[in-house]
Amino acid sequence: MKKTYKIIGIIVIILIIISVLILLTVSHYSNYKKKEEAKTKTKVHRVLKQKGWENKIKTEEPIFTFNTGDNYLEVTYKDEPYNTYQYYYDLDDDGKVTGEAVLKEKYQRYDLNKNKYKEYRKRHHFEEKYDLK
Repeated sequence: MKKTYKIIGIIVIILIIISVLILLTVSHYSNYKKKEEAKTKTKVHRVLKQKGWENKIKTEEPIFTFNTGDNYLEVTYKDEPYNTYQYYYDLDDDGKVTGEAVLKEKYQRYDLNKNKYKEYRKRHHFEEKYDLK
């Protein structure tokens, strides 16, 4: 009987240790994610403010993926709601902020019947990639 209590006690202690380790890992990841998103957001906002584009922002969403290391800020401007701009802050490239324009998925070619897409195609469309620094 005493052996079963010892085994159950050891199993409970091991489960508690494993759950604490999982909780610490999750909290560390979320703190790291917030820190990286905030760093990218401040660097990109500094460049956007220098260019005078900060007041034209409609929506922005910081995106960070731990597995791939993707860390960028997705920005949609008021005057171009069909495009999403992705701004990257790269430490390997001397801290340069680079960006690229991406047509939103809901306005891709398979939506040819929609009026919004037709209106958008009437405008001059191009993909731009540039260095903001």
